[in-house]
Amino acid sequence: MLEKIDLSQYSSLGLLLLHITLIICFSIRVILKKFPVGASLSWLLLLNLLPYAGIVLYLLFGERYLGIRYKQRERRLQTSTRMQLENGASLHQKQWHNFHPMSSTLATYELNTTGIPALAGNQLQFFNQANLTIANMIHDIDRAKHYCHLEFYIWHPGGITLGVLDALIRAKQRGVQCRVLLDAVGSQYFFRTGYPTKLTQQGVEIIRACPIGFFPWRLARYDLRNHRKNLIVDGKVAYAGSFNLIDPSCFKQDQGVGEWIDVMARLEGPVVTAIDSIFRWYWNIESGQHLTLASKAMPVAEQGAVIQVIPSGPDNEKESILHTLLQAAYSATESIRIVTPYFVPDTSLAQALIIAARRGVSVEIIVPFEVDSFLVRYASRSYFQELMDAGVAIYFYQGGLLHTKCVILDSSVSFFGTVNMDSRSLWLNFEMTMIIYTKTETLLLTRLFENYLTSSVKLCPTQWRSRPISKRFFENLVHLFSPLI
Repeated sequence: MLEKIDLSQYSSLGLLLLHITLIICFSIRVILKKFPVGASLSWLLLLNLLPYAGIVLYLLFGERYLGIRYKQRERRLQTSTRMQLENGASLHQKQWHNFHPMSSTLATYELNTTGIPALAGNQLQFFNQANLTIANMIHDIDRAKHYCHLEFYIWHPGGITLGVLDALIRAKQRGVQCRVLLDAVGSQYFFRTGYPTKLTQQGVEIIRACPIGFFPWRLARYDLRNHRKNLIVDGKVAYAGSFNLIDPSCFKQDQGVGEWIDVMARLEGPVVTAIDSIFRWYWNIESGQHLTLASKAMPVAEQGAVIQVIPSGPDNEKESILHTLLQAAYSATESIRIVTPYFVPDTSLAQALIIAARRGVSVEIIVPFEVDSFLVRYASRSYFQELMDAGVAIYFYQGGLLHTKCVILDSSVSFFGTVNMDSRSLWLNFEMTMIIYTKTETLLLTRLFENYLTSSVKLCPTQWRSRPISKRFFENLVHLFSPLI
Protein backbone atom coordinates (compact mmCIF):
# COMPACT_ATOMS: atom_id res chain seq x y z
CA MET A 1 0.00 0.00 0.00
CA LEU A 2 1.10 3.51 -0.73
CA GLU A 3 2.03 5.49 2.33
CA LYS A 4 -0.38 8.27 3.16
CA ILE A 5 1.07 11.69 2.30
CA ASP A 6 1.18 14.07 5.24
CA LEU A 7 0.24 17.40 3.62
CA SER A 8 0.75 19.25 6.89
CA GLN A 9 4.49 18.57 6.71
CA TYR A 10 4.71 20.05 3.21
CA SER A 11 2.64 23.04 4.29
CA SER A 12 4.92 23.68 7.24
CA LEU A 13 8.00 23.34 5.04
CA GLY A 14 6.48 25.70 2.48
CA LEU A 15 5.70 28.31 5.11
CA LEU A 16 9.22 28.01 6.52
CA LEU A 17 10.74 28.50 3.06
CA LEU A 18 8.45 31.47 2.44
CA HIS A 19 9.44 32.92 5.82
CA ILE A 20 13.15 32.60 5.06
CA THR A 21 12.74 33.88 1.50
CA LEU A 22 10.91 37.02 2.63
CA ILE A 23 13.56 37.82 5.25
CA ILE A 24 16.38 37.29 2.76
CA CYS A 25 14.71 39.28 -0.03
CA PHE A 26 13.86 42.28 2.14
CA SER A 27 17.29 42.19 3.80
CA ILE A 28 18.92 42.26 0.37
CA ARG A 29 16.63 45.16 -0.59
CA VAL A 30 17.76 47.15 2.47
CA ILE A 31 21.43 46.48 1.68
CA LEU A 32 21.00 47.47 -1.99
CA LYS A 33 19.27 50.74 -1.06
CA LYS A 34 22.41 51.77 0.86
CA PHE A 35 20.68 53.74 3.60
CA PRO A 36 22.79 55.38 6.31
CA VAL A 37 24.44 52.61 8.31
CA GLY A 38 22.32 53.19 11.42
CA ALA A 39 19.07 53.04 9.44
CA SER A 40 20.19 49.92 7.55
CA LEU A 41 21.14 48.09 10.74
CA SER A 42 17.86 49.09 12.39
CA TRP A 43 15.83 47.73 9.48
CA LEU A 44 17.85 44.51 9.37
CA LEU A 45 17.38 44.07 13.11
CA LEU A 46 13.65 44.65 12.85
CA LEU A 47 13.28 42.33 9.86
CA ASN A 48 15.02 39.49 11.68
CA LEU A 49 13.46 39.95 15.14
CA LEU A 50 9.91 40.71 13.98
CA PRO A 51 9.91 39.62 10.34
CA TYR A 52 6.24 40.02 9.45
CA ALA A 53 5.77 43.28 11.31
CA GLY A 54 9.12 44.43 9.92
CA ILE A 55 8.08 43.66 6.33
CA VAL A 56 4.81 45.56 6.71
CA LEU A 57 6.59 48.53 8.28
CA TYR A 58 9.25 48.51 5.57
CA LEU A 59 6.62 48.51 2.83
CA LEU A 60 4.92 51.46 4.51
CA PHE A 61 7.94 53.45 5.70
CA GLY A 62 11.14 51.91 4.37
CA GLU A 63 11.75 53.88 1.20
CA ARG A 64 11.14 57.49 0.27
CA TYR A 65 8.60 56.69 -2.41
CA LEU A 66 6.68 59.74 -3.62
CA GLY A 67 4.40 58.14 -6.18
CA ILE A 68 4.46 57.92 -9.96
CA ARG A 69 2.24 60.96 -10.50
CA TYR A 70 4.42 63.14 -8.25
CA LYS A 71 7.61 62.09 -10.03
CA GLN A 72 6.09 62.67 -13.49
CA ARG A 73 5.04 66.21 -12.60
CA GLU A 74 8.40 66.89 -11.00
CA ARG A 75 10.26 65.76 -14.12
CA ARG A 76 8.13 68.04 -16.31
CA LEU A 77 9.05 70.99 -14.12
CA GLN A 78 12.70 69.99 -14.01
CA THR A 79 12.96 70.08 -17.78
CA SER A 80 11.98 73.75 -17.76
CA THR A 81 13.38 75.51 -14.72
CA ARG A 82 14.11 73.34 -11.61
CA MET A 83 13.08 75.95 -9.09
CA GLN A 84 16.03 78.26 -9.77
CA LEU A 85 15.75 82.02 -9.81
CA GLU A 86 16.70 83.48 -13.17
CA ASN A 87 20.30 84.63 -13.03
CA GLY A 88 20.49 83.26 -9.47
CA ALA A 89 24.27 83.12 -9.53
CA SER A 90 24.45 86.78 -10.51
CA LEU A 91 22.29 87.73 -7.50
CA HIS A 92 24.36 85.63 -5.10
CA GLN A 93 26.16 87.57 -2.38
CA LYS A 94 29.72 88.17 -3.60
CA GLN A 95 31.49 90.08 -0.85
CA TRP A 96 32.05 88.04 2.33
CA HIS A 97 34.98 89.84 3.96
CA ASN A 98 32.77 91.35 6.70
CA PHE A 99 31.07 88.02 7.48
CA HIS A 100 32.00 84.94 9.47
CA PRO A 101 34.58 82.82 7.59
CA MET A 102 32.11 79.90 7.27
CA SER A 103 29.55 82.03 5.41
CA SER A 104 31.03 81.93 1.92
CA THR A 105 31.49 78.14 2.01
CA LEU A 106 27.96 77.44 3.25
CA ALA A 107 26.38 79.82 0.75
CA THR A 108 28.36 78.45 -2.20
CA TYR A 109 27.51 74.86 -1.29
CA GLU A 110 23.78 75.63 -1.21
CA LEU A 111 23.93 77.66 -4.44
CA ASN A 112 25.57 74.71 -6.18
CA THR A 113 23.07 72.26 -4.65
CA THR A 114 19.71 74.03 -4.97
CA GLY A 115 20.47 76.92 -7.33
CA ILE A 116 19.09 79.36 -4.76
CA PRO A 117 21.46 82.25 -3.99
CA ALA A 118 22.21 84.02 -0.72
CA LEU A 119 20.36 87.32 -1.12
CA ALA A 120 21.18 90.63 0.54
CA GLY A 121 18.86 93.54 1.25
CA ASN A 122 16.26 91.81 3.43
CA GLN A 123 14.38 93.05 6.46
CA LEU A 124 13.55 90.53 9.18
CA GLN A 125 11.72 90.55 12.48
CA PHE A 126 10.76 87.71 14.82
CA PHE A 127 7.47 87.13 16.63
CA ASN A 128 7.60 84.76 19.61
CA GLN A 129 3.97 85.02 20.69
CA ALA A 130 1.14 83.32 18.82
CA ASN A 131 -1.27 86.25 19.11
CA LEU A 132 1.30 88.66 17.64
CA THR A 133 2.11 86.26 14.81
CA ILE A 134 -1.54 85.78 13.89
CA ALA A 135 -2.35 89.50 14.21
CA ASN A 136 0.48 90.46 11.86
CA MET A 137 -0.46 87.76 9.37
CA ILE A 138 -4.05 89.02 9.31
CA HIS A 139 -2.82 92.59 8.89
CA ASP A 140 -0.72 91.65 5.86
CA ILE A 141 -3.47 89.51 4.31
CA ASP A 142 -5.87 92.43 4.67
CA ARG A 143 -3.39 94.58 2.71
CA ALA A 144 -3.01 92.04 -0.11
CA LYS A 145 -3.80 93.25 -3.63
CA HIS A 146 -2.83 90.33 -5.84
CA TYR A 147 -2.35 86.98 -4.06
CA CYS A 148 -1.89 85.17 -0.76
CA HIS A 149 -0.08 81.84 -0.59
CA LEU A 150 -0.29 79.74 2.59
CA GLU A 151 1.61 76.50 3.20
CA PHE A 152 1.30 74.85 6.62
CA TYR A 153 1.79 71.44 8.14
CA ILE A 154 -0.97 72.01 10.70
CA TRP A 155 -3.98 74.28 10.55
CA HIS A 156 -5.86 73.46 13.71
CA PRO A 157 -9.43 74.77 13.62
CA GLY A 158 -10.64 77.14 16.29
CA GLY A 159 -9.33 79.90 18.50
CA ILE A 160 -7.33 82.77 17.09
CA THR A 161 -6.67 80.97 13.78
CA LEU A 162 -10.23 81.71 12.67
CA GLY A 163 -9.03 85.26 12.11
CA VAL A 164 -6.81 83.99 9.28
CA LEU A 165 -9.74 82.17 7.70
CA ASP A 166 -11.86 85.32 7.80
CA ALA A 167 -9.00 87.42 6.41
CA LEU A 168 -8.63 85.04 3.45
CA ILE A 169 -12.35 85.31 2.71
CA ARG A 170 -12.14 89.13 2.85
CA ALA A 171 -9.13 89.03 0.53
CA LYS A 172 -10.90 86.79 -1.98
CA GLN A 173 -13.93 89.08 -1.93
CA ARG A 174 -11.57 91.94 -2.91
CA GLY A 175 -10.41 89.91 -5.91
CA VAL A 176 -7.18 88.57 -4.36
CA GLN A 177 -6.13 85.10 -5.50
CA CYS A 178 -5.79 82.86 -2.42
CA ARG A 179 -4.08 79.47 -2.46
CA VAL A 180 -3.77 77.21 0.60
CA LEU A 181 -1.51 74.12 0.72
CA LEU A 182 -2.06 72.01 3.86
CA ASP A 183 -0.50 68.69 4.77
CA ALA A 184 -3.08 65.92 4.48
CA VAL A 185 -2.09 64.33 7.80
CA GLY A 186 -1.01 67.30 9.89
CA SER A 187 -4.21 69.21 9.03
CA GLN A 188 -6.55 66.21 9.00
CA TYR A 189 -8.77 67.69 11.74
CA PHE A 190 -9.13 70.90 9.76
CA PHE A 191 -10.31 68.95 6.72
CA ARG A 192 -12.96 67.22 8.86
CA THR A 193 -14.59 70.54 9.72
CA GLY A 194 -16.74 72.81 7.58
CA TYR A 195 -13.95 75.37 7.22
CA PRO A 196 -12.51 74.01 3.92
CA THR A 197 -15.99 74.14 2.38
CA LYS A 198 -16.47 77.67 3.66
CA LEU A 199 -13.23 78.74 2.01
CA THR A 200 -13.77 76.94 -1.29
CA GLN A 201 -17.29 78.34 -1.60
CA GLN A 202 -15.68 81.77 -1.54
CA GLY A 203 -13.21 80.78 -4.25
CA VAL A 204 -10.16 80.03 -2.11
CA GLU A 205 -8.13 77.14 -3.57
CA ILE A 206 -7.17 74.42 -1.04
CA ILE A 207 -4.95 71.42 -1.72
CA ARG A 208 -4.09 68.47 0.51
CA ALA A 209 -0.33 68.10 0.30
CA CYS A 210 1.19 64.61 0.39
CA PRO A 211 -2.07 62.63 0.30
CA ILE A 212 -2.00 59.05 1.51
CA GLY A 213 -2.68 56.20 -0.86
CA PHE A 214 -1.57 52.64 -1.50
CA PHE A 215 -1.65 52.88 -5.27
CA PRO A 216 1.62 53.56 -7.10
CA TRP A 217 0.36 56.75 -8.74
CA ARG A 218 -0.31 58.31 -5.33
CA LEU A 219 1.92 59.01 -2.36
CA ALA A 220 2.19 55.73 -0.47
CA ARG A 221 3.96 56.68 2.76
CA TYR A 222 2.25 58.06 5.83
CA ASP A 223 5.39 59.75 7.17
CA LEU A 224 6.54 61.73 4.10
CA ARG A 225 4.98 64.97 5.25
CA ASN A 226 4.98 68.60 4.16
CA HIS A 227 6.31 70.14 7.38
CA ARG A 228 6.68 73.72 6.09
CA LYS A 229 5.05 76.82 7.55
CA ASN A 230 4.92 79.76 5.14
CA LEU A 231 2.76 82.69 4.15
CA ILE A 232 3.55 84.87 1.13
CA VAL A 233 1.61 88.04 0.30
CA ASP A 234 1.97 89.67 -3.14
CA GLY A 235 5.60 88.57 -3.35
CA LYS A 236 6.48 91.42 -1.00
CA VAL A 237 6.03 89.92 2.49
CA ALA A 238 6.68 86.38 3.69
CA TYR A 239 6.40 84.52 6.98
CA ALA A 240 8.56 81.49 7.73
CA GLY A 241 9.45 79.56 10.86
CA SER A 242 8.19 76.87 13.20
CA PHE A 243 4.71 78.24 13.91
CA ASN A 244 1.77 76.12 12.75
CA LEU A 245 -1.64 77.76 12.39
CA ILE A 246 -2.75 76.87 15.91
CA ASP A 247 -4.04 78.54 19.03
CA PRO A 248 -1.63 77.28 21.73
CA SER A 249 -4.27 77.73 24.42
CA CYS A 250 -6.46 75.00 22.88
CA PHE A 251 -4.04 72.87 20.86
CA LYS A 252 -3.18 69.39 22.26
CA GLN A 253 -3.94 70.48 25.79
CA ASP A 254 -4.86 66.90 26.72
CA GLN A 255 -1.28 65.62 26.27
CA GLY A 256 0.21 67.21 29.38
CA VAL A 257 3.04 69.04 27.57
CA GLY A 258 1.82 72.59 28.12
CA GLU A 259 1.38 75.24 25.45
CA TRP A 260 3.48 75.12 22.32
CA ILE A 261 6.18 77.80 22.16
CA ASP A 262 7.08 78.94 18.63
CA VAL A 263 8.76 81.70 16.66
CA MET A 264 7.86 83.08 13.25
CA ALA A 265 9.91 85.42 11.07
CA ARG A 266 8.36 88.18 8.98
CA LEU A 267 10.47 88.96 5.92
CA GLU A 268 10.64 91.64 3.27
CA GLY A 269 13.12 91.86 0.43
CA PRO A 270 14.49 89.59 -2.33
CA VAL A 271 14.26 86.45 -0.18
CA VAL A 272 10.45 86.66 -0.43
CA THR A 273 10.72 85.88 -4.14
CA ALA A 274 12.75 82.75 -3.37
CA ILE A 275 10.19 81.54 -0.83
CA ASP A 276 7.35 82.22 -3.25
CA SER A 277 9.14 80.36 -6.06
CA ILE A 278 9.46 77.30 -3.85
CA PHE A 279 5.78 77.47 -2.92
CA ARG A 280 4.77 77.71 -6.60
CA TRP A 281 7.02 74.77 -7.49
CA TYR A 282 5.34 72.44 -5.00
CA TRP A 283 1.87 73.83 -5.69
CA ASN A 284 2.33 72.89 -9.34
CA ILE A 285 3.47 69.38 -8.42
CA GLU A 286 0.57 68.78 -6.02
CA SER A 287 -2.12 70.38 -8.20
CA GLY A 288 -0.96 69.68 -11.74
CA GLN A 289 -1.37 73.40 -12.47
CA HIS A 290 1.20 75.58 -14.21
CA LEU A 291 1.75 78.66 -12.09
CA THR A 292 4.57 80.78 -13.43
CA LEU A 293 7.52 80.47 -11.11
CA ALA A 294 8.78 83.82 -9.88
CA SER A 295 11.72 84.27 -12.25
CA LYS A 296 13.32 87.47 -11.02
CA ALA A 297 14.15 88.62 -7.53
CA MET A 298 13.56 92.21 -6.49
CA PRO A 299 16.55 94.54 -6.81
CA VAL A 300 19.13 93.67 -4.19
CA ALA A 301 19.93 96.49 -1.79
CA GLU A 302 23.35 96.94 -0.23
CA GLN A 303 21.96 97.12 3.30
CA GLY A 304 19.89 94.58 5.19
CA ALA A 305 20.11 90.94 6.13
CA VAL A 306 21.79 88.34 3.91
CA ILE A 307 19.55 85.26 3.86
CA GLN A 308 19.55 82.01 1.89
CA VAL A 309 16.49 79.77 1.71
CA ILE A 310 17.02 76.00 1.75
CA PRO A 311 14.12 73.73 0.76
CA SER A 312 14.75 70.10 1.64
CA GLY A 313 12.78 66.90 1.40
CA PRO A 314 12.54 63.32 0.14
CA ASP A 315 12.64 64.59 -3.46
CA ASN A 316 16.18 65.89 -2.89
CA GLU A 317 18.74 63.10 -3.15
CA LYS A 318 21.64 65.37 -2.16
CA GLU A 319 20.64 65.79 1.53
CA SER A 320 21.85 69.38 1.43
CA ILE A 321 20.47 70.45 4.81
CA LEU A 322 22.29 67.69 6.72
CA HIS A 323 25.54 68.36 4.89
CA THR A 324 25.23 72.10 5.49
CA LEU A 325 24.61 71.59 9.20
CA LEU A 326 27.66 69.33 9.39
CA GLN A 327 29.81 71.88 7.56
CA ALA A 328 28.62 74.60 9.93
CA ALA A 329 29.28 72.50 13.06
CA TYR A 330 32.82 71.71 11.93
CA SER A 331 33.43 75.38 11.04
CA ALA A 332 32.32 76.77 14.41
CA THR A 333 35.21 78.01 16.58
CA GLU A 334 33.44 79.52 19.60
CA SER A 335 29.91 78.30 20.17
CA ILE A 336 27.04 76.16 18.86
CA ARG A 337 23.61 76.79 20.38
CA ILE A 338 20.68 74.59 19.40
CA VAL A 339 16.97 74.77 20.15
CA THR A 340 14.89 71.82 18.98
CA PRO A 341 11.79 70.00 20.26
CA TYR A 342 12.81 66.65 18.80
CA PHE A 343 16.46 65.71 19.28
CA VAL A 344 17.20 62.33 17.72
CA PRO A 345 20.20 63.28 15.59
CA ASP A 346 21.80 61.52 12.68
CA THR A 347 24.94 59.70 13.84
CA SER A 348 27.16 62.04 11.85
CA LEU A 349 25.51 65.09 13.40
CA ALA A 350 25.84 63.74 16.95
CA GLN A 351 29.53 63.05 16.33
CA ALA A 352 30.03 66.54 14.91
CA LEU A 353 28.67 68.03 18.15
CA ILE A 354 30.86 65.77 20.28
CA ILE A 355 33.94 66.66 18.25
CA ALA A 356 33.10 70.37 18.48
CA ALA A 357 32.80 70.18 22.28
CA ARG A 358 36.09 68.29 22.59
CA ARG A 359 37.96 70.87 20.55
CA GLY A 360 36.83 73.61 22.91
CA VAL A 361 33.66 74.91 21.26
CA SER A 362 30.86 75.73 23.71
CA VAL A 363 27.92 73.49 22.69
CA GLU A 364 24.52 74.09 24.30
CA ILE A 365 21.26 72.31 23.48
CA ILE A 366 17.80 73.24 24.76
CA VAL A 367 15.01 70.66 24.46
CA PRO A 368 11.57 70.65 26.10
CA PHE A 369 11.19 68.58 29.27
CA GLU A 370 8.05 66.97 27.83
CA VAL A 371 7.31 66.24 24.18
CA ASP A 372 4.24 64.87 22.45
CA SER A 373 5.99 61.72 21.23
CA PHE A 374 6.68 58.83 23.62
CA LEU A 375 9.38 57.25 21.44
CA VAL A 376 11.13 60.53 20.68
CA ARG A 377 11.30 61.35 24.39
CA TYR A 378 13.23 58.18 25.21
CA ALA A 379 15.27 58.01 22.00
CA SER A 380 16.40 61.59 22.58
CA ARG A 381 17.55 60.92 26.12
CA SER A 382 19.69 57.99 25.00
CA TYR A 383 22.10 60.52 23.44
CA PHE A 384 22.49 62.77 26.48
CA GLN A 385 25.16 60.92 28.47
CA GLU A 386 27.70 60.67 25.65
CA LEU A 387 27.14 64.30 24.71
CA MET A 388 27.48 65.55 28.28
CA ASP A 389 30.61 63.43 28.84
CA ALA A 390 32.14 65.28 25.88
CA GLY A 391 31.27 68.64 27.42
CA VAL A 392 27.95 69.44 25.75
CA ALA A 393 25.53 71.35 28.01
CA ILE A 394 21.93 70.11 27.81
CA TYR A 395 18.96 72.02 29.21
CA PHE A 396 15.36 70.97 29.82
CA TYR A 397 12.93 73.79 29.00
CA GLN A 398 10.16 73.93 31.62
CA GLY A 399 7.75 76.47 30.14
CA GLY A 400 5.82 74.25 27.71
CA LEU A 401 6.55 72.33 24.53
CA LEU A 402 9.35 74.42 23.07
CA HIS A 403 8.75 74.00 19.33
CA THR A 404 11.28 76.54 18.01
CA LYS A 405 14.02 75.20 15.73
CA CYS A 406 17.24 77.15 15.38
CA VAL A 407 21.01 76.70 15.38
CA ILE A 408 23.30 79.61 16.24
CA LEU A 409 26.99 79.41 15.37
CA ASP A 410 29.62 81.70 16.93
CA SER A 411 26.83 84.28 17.49
CA SER A 412 27.30 85.23 13.82
CA VAL A 413 25.50 82.73 11.57
CA SER A 414 22.17 81.05 12.26
CA PHE A 415 19.81 78.43 10.87
CA PHE A 416 16.10 79.06 11.41
CA GLY A 417 13.04 77.28 10.10
CA THR A 418 11.19 73.97 10.35
CA VAL A 419 14.02 71.41 10.58
CA ASN A 420 14.26 69.40 13.80
CA MET A 421 17.41 67.58 14.84
CA ASP A 422 15.99 64.18 13.94
CA SER A 423 16.04 61.75 11.03
CA ARG A 424 12.48 62.59 10.07
CA SER A 425 13.33 66.23 9.36
CA LEU A 426 16.77 65.50 7.91
CA TRP A 427 15.62 62.72 5.56
CA LEU A 428 11.86 62.43 5.20
CA ASN A 429 9.88 65.65 5.57
CA PHE A 430 9.55 68.55 3.16
CA GLU A 431 11.20 71.30 5.20
CA MET A 432 12.23 74.94 4.85
CA THR A 433 15.31 76.44 6.48
CA MET A 434 16.82 79.89 6.27
CA ILE A 435 20.52 80.52 6.78
CA ILE A 436 20.97 84.01 8.18
CA TYR A 437 24.50 85.24 7.54
CA THR A 438 24.29 88.68 9.17
CA LYS A 439 25.30 89.13 12.78
CA THR A 440 22.65 91.74 13.65
CA GLU A 441 19.75 89.40 12.85
CA THR A 442 21.52 86.40 14.39
CA LEU A 443 21.82 88.42 17.60
CA LEU A 444 18.00 88.47 17.77
CA LEU A 445 17.99 84.67 17.86
CA THR A 446 20.82 84.68 20.40
CA ARG A 447 18.70 86.82 22.73
CA LEU A 448 15.77 84.45 22.20
CA PHE A 449 18.02 81.50 23.11
CA GLU A 450 19.16 83.24 26.29
CA ASN A 451 15.55 83.97 27.19
CA TYR A 452 14.74 80.27 26.86
CA LEU A 453 17.65 79.51 29.20
CA THR A 454 15.95 81.47 32.00
CA SER A 455 13.09 78.92 31.93
CA SER A 456 15.36 75.89 31.61
CA VAL A 457 17.16 73.52 33.97
CA LYS A 458 20.66 72.31 33.13
CA LEU A 459 21.20 68.57 33.36
CA CYS A 460 23.91 67.35 35.71
CA PRO A 461 26.00 64.57 34.07
CA THR A 462 26.60 62.81 37.42
CA GLN A 463 22.94 62.77 38.39
CA TRP A 464 21.92 61.73 34.90
CA ARG A 465 24.32 58.78 35.05
CA SER A 466 22.78 57.60 38.34
CA ARG A 467 19.20 57.36 37.08
CA PRO A 468 17.58 53.88 37.37
CA ILE A 469 19.01 51.15 35.17
CA SER A 470 15.51 50.34 33.92
CA LYS A 471 15.27 53.79 32.34
CA ARG A 472 18.72 53.54 30.80
CA PHE A 473 17.90 50.11 29.39
CA PHE A 474 14.64 51.29 27.81
CA GLU A 475 16.28 54.44 26.39
CA ASN A 476 19.05 52.36 24.84
CA LEU A 477 16.51 49.87 23.50
CA VAL A 478 14.59 52.66 21.76
CA HIS A 479 17.92 54.10 20.61
CA LEU A 480 18.40 51.02 18.40
CA PHE A 481 15.48 52.21 16.30
CA SER A 482 16.24 55.94 16.46
CA PRO A 483 17.16 56.14 12.73
CA LEU A 484 13.58 55.05 11.99
CA ILE A 485 11.81 57.42 14.42
